[in-house]
Amino acid sequence: MKALALLVALLVVTAGCGGSSHNIAEQSTPFAYDASAPLDYADHGVVNHGYPIVVHDVSFTSSGERVDAMLVVPPGKGPFPAVVYLHGTGGDRTELLVPATWMAARAVVAMTITMPEQAPATTGTATEKLVAQRKAAVATVIAARRAVDVLQSLPQVDDDRIALVGWSSGARVGAIVAGVDDRVKAFDLLSAGSPPIEEYASQAPAALRPAIEQELGAVDPLRWVKLARPSTILLQDGTSDEVVPRAALDALAEAAGKAAEVRWYDQGHAPANAAWSDQLDWTADRLGVAGPIVKGAAAGP
Repeated sequence: MKALALLVALLVVTAGCGGSSHNIAEQSTPFAYDASAPLDYADHGVVNHGYPIVVHDVSFTSSGERVDAMLVVPPGKGPFPAVVYLHGTGGDRTELLVPATWMAARAVVAMTITMPEQAPATTGTATEKLVAQRKAAVATVIAARRAVDVLQSLPQVDDDRIALVGWSSGARVGAIVAGVDDRVKAFDLLSAGSPPIEEYASQAPAALRPAIEQELGAVDPLRWVKLARPSTILLQDGTSDEVVPRAALDALAEAAGKAAEVRWYDQGHAPANAAWSDQLDWTADRLGVAGPIVKGAAAGP
């Protein structure tokens, strides 16, 4: 049991490093969901005033649970391209709200969401804990995909120009989405790393290893990012990341292969200004938008 506790702890630390027709190999993934289920989208009102970028407090339903979000809207009627922002472990919809407003200064709708909690189960057998971990990871990926559903339902959003930006654990989620949902055209993943499942399994009792490989292997970012389309991902990593080991960063980059461009920065786990600047420019370019065009709005670091 101590080995399992260590395994789960390692999984959390690494993750903290922070049925529809539009999916890639949908029926063979654990991330399938009923896209016809009601979103129950609700706009609870504007939370800022006197600024050209308007931020709405919104929410929607995913896997039967409410997901809180912020919708960041530039002036005008659109249709605009859109970006989903995914925070790191322990964060919420406010963590990447500032970068989302920078993106909106380029006439892009942005949505930040509070992802479902991925804390490991503390009760049950070892196998039951692994099952709970898998289910939590699946719920998080589906929440990100439901955010895309929401954006596509909005009249001011161009359905064919949607991107995703993820940091830390949000980047791990994004790596999975890149392999299972072809509606998202570009993925900017900051500090995204994931060591092979075999490393987890090697620290556990031999009898438990098959369950680890089955349950955690089903939601392994290294497995799913291999299915991403060529040249759709930008990986932005720090040379002195103090949270995600260099080997884990390299492993995800290797798994992504031709799908990803990798850029290294003189930074730790948190993105530096240079990384955020590149994120804005790269994502804007992939969405076919120009530089900052919203007067009076901050457009980056």
